[in-house]
Order: sequence, then structure tokens, then C-alpha cells
Amino acid sequence: MARKLRTSARRGLALAGLIAGVLSSTAVSRAETRVSPLASPAHPMDGLTADEIRAGIDVLRDAGKFDHAARVVVIVLDENAKDEVRAWRPGQAFARRAMATLLKDGRLYEARLDLTSRSLVKWDEIGDRQSALTIDELMSAGELPKLDPRWIAAMAKRGITDFRNVLCLPLTVGPVFDPALKGHRLLNVPCVDTTGAGNNLWGKPIENLIALVDLSARQVVSVTDLGVVPPPANSPSHAYADSGKYRAVPKPIEISSPQGTNVTVEGGQVRWDNWSFHVRLEPRVGAVLSLIRYDDRGTQRDIAYQLSASEMFVPYMDPAQTWQFRAYMDIGEYGFGVLLSELRPGEDCPGNAHFLDLTISDTKGAPVVSRGAVCVFERPTGDPIWRHSELTNNTAEVRPNTELVVRMAPVVGNYDYLVDYVFDRAGDIDVKLGAYGIDATKGVASRNLSDPSAAQDTAYGTLVDERLLAVNHDHYMTFRIDMDVDGTGNRLVEDRFGVRRLSSEGPRKSLWQVETRPVATEGPVTTPLNAAQFRIESAGKTNKQGYRTSYQLMPGHSDVSLLAKDDPIQLRAGFSGYTLWASAYARDEKYAAGLYPNQNADVDGLPKWVAAKRPIEDRDLVMWYTVGFRHVPRAEDWPVMPGLWHGFRLRPFNFFDRNPALDVPPLVDAKDAK
Repeated sequence: MARKLRTSARRGLALAGLIAGVLSSTAVSRAETRVSPLASPAHPMDGLTADEIRAGIDVLRDAGKFDHAARVVVIVLDENAKDEVRAWRPGQAFARRAMATLLKDGRLYEARLDLTSRSLVKWDEIGDRQSALTIDELMSAGELPKLDPRWIAAMAKRGITDFRNVLCLPLTVGPVFDPALKGHRLLNVPCVDTTGAGNNLWGKPIENLIALVDLSARQVVSVTDLGVVPPPANSPSHAYADSGKYRAVPKPIEISSPQGTNVTVEGGQVRWDNWSFHVRLEPRVGAVLSLIRYDDRGTQRDIAYQLSASEMFVPYMDPAQTWQFRAYMDIGEYGFGVLLSELRPGEDCPGNAHFLDLTISDTKGAPVVSRGAVCVFERPTGDPIWRHSELTNNTAEVRPNTELVVRMAPVVGNYDYLVDYVFDRAGDIDVKLGAYGIDATKGVASRNLSDPSAAQDTAYGTLVDERLLAVNHDHYMTFRIDMDVDGTGNRLVEDRFGVRRLSSEGPRKSLWQVETRPVATEGPVTTPLNAAQFRIESAGKTNKQGYRTSYQLMPGHSDVSLLAKDDPIQLRAGFSGYTLWASAYARDEKYAAGLYPNQNADVDGLPKWVAAKRPIEDRDLVMWYTVGFRHVPRAEDWPVMPGLWHGFRLRPFNFFDRNPALDVPPLVDAKDAK
């Protein structure tokens, strides 16, 4: 079943800007590094096992809530209370709960289940909201236009009457305001011509034609045809055989552990160097890291309770009727976990990595295993973690740096994302987002910039081939950062850089000082990121010098949305208006655009929660950081993009009494280490 689902999804799901082949079924032997799916949970934060998914569906069935007409959107772990999880120790019993979202008779329902007692705790119908899309819906939507006479006639105008090489793409529609469409599950469906295509399906869009599909009624609501655009002539390929093969094949460069790995992975528990944390894989956000701790000379110290992706907003910048709706919520509408691609040893991850599987439910409640969805590995950076050469007495001390990486690769249509959580030996955590894949393309009339139509055609993008435009767009990836720096009592402080004018004698006239102030209430951080540094401080613990222990959030890419604040697509993505937010901890506040962003026209999620202005000083708080970047495509992005990385860093700031990497051993030969 799992192999069939992955293969079908890989063949049938592709889209210009979003959804694509779900899970590869490539067979790779990983006997030595495979972390088998759990038969039963060993930790309160473990994801649901196959047996627990079955048990949850049985509870729903016994309660009369799940029949042949019902479909499971998702069933996932409903986390225990934070104080229970923090207090838990290995060997102790723990409760197991689940939350399920279901579609039935055109309505959306939410269930809370007690898996320990096998009981239905809560059952609610969700009002004017639409859940994330299911794989079944995404795969079936593309066939509906091919039965509609209006669409068939529009294709005939383009000289296409055989639809065997026509792939139609399931795109979410954005906010829905039309009362006649409220309550309907909708997709916009454009198509591409895959004739002659091998590994690149994006080179021949059938432009200016799109169908609006009602998934509930399984029919086409409308067909929009803005006129025929001649198709691009070229069939792009990024296969090595078609690359020109000019450069010489290099000698192999490998990351290996000839004396064995330093990484321990037991179920979801990971240990490396002084770090320990738990990894859970979820259908919506992918990897969830919990209970991140550092062994400080025998003391396990809390750094973060949880770290994960939250939402991804990708708006395109073309005003055409067939393009302006394209402003996707990759996580809330589709699901990063559902779209995790199988990571390949030696290519996506080192061959000695540990590979973790994701167990999810299909729409009928049957467990499905996604192989190799996350990898965990260590690597040398090639850089020193610290060094100093003293010329006066000819001494030198250098220590090599190594890292631990937790990686996933969701493939959302034409885009491949790599999401890395990287730990080093000095207490730093880097959160990195790599953008790979293929540009979303639009068919145009121009062959090059000398054509008369070029100025109009390239107003919103870049020509990357004859009659082919890559459209300008943005990416805003928000991460949820639940810090617990030496406990749950924390505060966010701003270290502002204030300029001081010097009045004393001498040539120097000015300098800057650090002026620290705590942030009292939740909301967006409006202080310019280059005017201050931001730290999460402990409420009750100090280091040897007397400073409150803290972790600094170091900004990386921090573009914010330029869209008008009253733009409907911006209203539901309000989190993208600021790089950094702080909120009071609340167990169910996890997704920056709210639980159900699909087709939602209302303000929800982070902007709605922080409107309460809850106090956050010396309390349990959550940080939200948006990695934002604009993409003006270039010729070098075609036919496949080189990876571009973005991110931010969490680093200790007076958390330790001294450099925590001081005891990193110097590099020695293998024979000397024995």
C-alpha cells in the first residue's frame, strides 16, 4: 500500500508553485542505519505508531463517527501537558492521546481521542473552515477538467485533443469570499504539456487556461481562458546525459566514520556530544524537535522545549487572473510531512547517516510508512571551532569543529526544500532552509528581450528560455521556537545599541552602549533587527559572573512581506509582516496562520493570538522567526536551481561560565587515539 501510494503520488502530483510527487519508492539498502518504526511508544513525544493509528480509527468507528463515506485528513499525537512531559523520566508510564481531522458529508470534524482508555473525548464540527488537502483529492482533481466540454474546447483551440500527455496541477485557491462558493472544497487547476519531457515537467505550461474545480461535487465550476499563447518549443532536461558533460569526474570526497558513529538514535531519542533531544515526524510540519538539552559537565540543562517549522507562505507576483491567486500556504494547505521525499544516502545525506521513517494515516485510516523521511548525521565542517596562534611565544591551539544535522526534504510541487537543524560543540543551533528545485514558469510570447512584447512579458519575472518566464515570488518560512532556557520561566530582552556623545577632551566624539530592556507583552518585535540583539533570558538562573543565563537569537535572512496590509492574501499571512514575534505559551497555538488556513479569508493564527497582549516577562513564552527572502529568478536558475540557503542561529549568551568547547579534544591521528 505504501509503495503504491508513493509511486502514484510521484507520478500524479506536480504543480507550478506547490504540490508534487510525494514519496519516492527508490529501494536503497540501509540495514545498518535504518531506525525502524516504533512498535509501541517509548517516550511521551513519540509520534503515533501504526497500531495507535488503527486503534484511534477503531475508537471513531465504534462511536459511529467513521464510516465508508468518511475520510481521514490527519491523525496525530495530541501532546500531553508540558509540565507532564518535562517531569517524565524513562521507565515511567505516560498517557497517549490523539487528535484527528476528518471529512464527512461535506463537513469538517475534529476529534480528540484517549488512546489509553480507547475512548472518544471530544467531537466537534468545525464551521466555516477547510482542512488541508488529502492526497486522494490532489490526485483526482487533475482529471476533472478533462471531462468538461468548456475545457476540452479551450484545449482544441490550442491544437491539443489528446490529453495523455497533459498533466493538470492541483493548486489551492487562496481566500474565498464568494458566498456561493463558501463551504465548497476548491482547487484551481492549470495544466502543462509533458510531451517529450523526462525529468522536468515545467517547461511547457498551457498558459492562460485554468479550471476551478469543486472537490466535493467532483465537477468543474468554471473555466477561464484568456487566449492562446504559443507553447515554448524546448523540452528542458536536467539529466546528466543532457548536461554537456564538460567537466571531469572528480575523485570521491566522502564523510565517513571509520571507527564508528558518535551519534546514538534510539527510537526518537538522539544523543551526540553534549546534546540530547527527541525527534518526532508529523504529517503537517515534518520534523519536530523536543526537549533540547545540553550536558554541562554532568548537569542536563534545558535550552528549548520544542523547535519546528510552523508555516510557509509563498506569494507570486503576477496580476493575471490565472496567476494572482497563487499565494500558497505550503504547510497548512498541503503538509511538509506528507510531502517529505525519501532521502538518499551518499547524495542527500552521508552514507552513514541514521534514517528515520514517518508513519501516517491514509484517508481510510490505514497506516502508511514513508521511508527515509529524515536523516540524522554528523559531519566535519573543515573549520576550527576556536583557535589562537600566539606569535610572541610561538604557541598555537586549534580545535576542529564537527556538527550534528537533522535534515528533511519536503518536495512541494516544483520546489524542493531542505530544512536542517544543526548543532555544534559550542552550544550553537543553526536553523537552515535550503531552496532547491525548479522555478514556477509561465508561457509568454517573447523569445528574448529583443522581441516587441518583451517589456510587457517580463514585467513580473525573468525570461529563462524561449517563450518561458519564471515569475517573481517570495518565501516566508516561520519557525516556532519554544525556548525553555534553564526552565520555563523566561523573558525576551532587547539589547539596544544606543549612541552616546562624548563630552570629554580628546579626538573621540561618540560610541555606543548596550541598553537592555525586557519585552513585557506579546506581539511582533518592531525594533529594527540591526538596532539591537535579542535574547531569551532565564528568570531564575545566573552564570558564575552573575548574568542571567540566556540564548541569543541571531537573525539571518529577514525580508518581510511588501504586500498591502489590506490585501486578502496578506491578511491570512499576517505573520509574514514581521520577522520576529513573541507570544505567551499556549499548548494549541502551533501554526502561525492558524489551524485551518485553506480558503480562509479571516485573520487567524499569530496576529489573532497576540492581540490579547498577554504578559510574557519571566513566564513561559514562545518565539516565532520568519526566514523571509525574495526570489527574482535568473537564467542560472533554469532548468534546475542551484541550492540557496537561508536561516538563523540560536547561540548561548552568558548561558555558560566559559567557552563550552574548551574541552574539545585536539585533532589526533587514528593510531594515536587507540
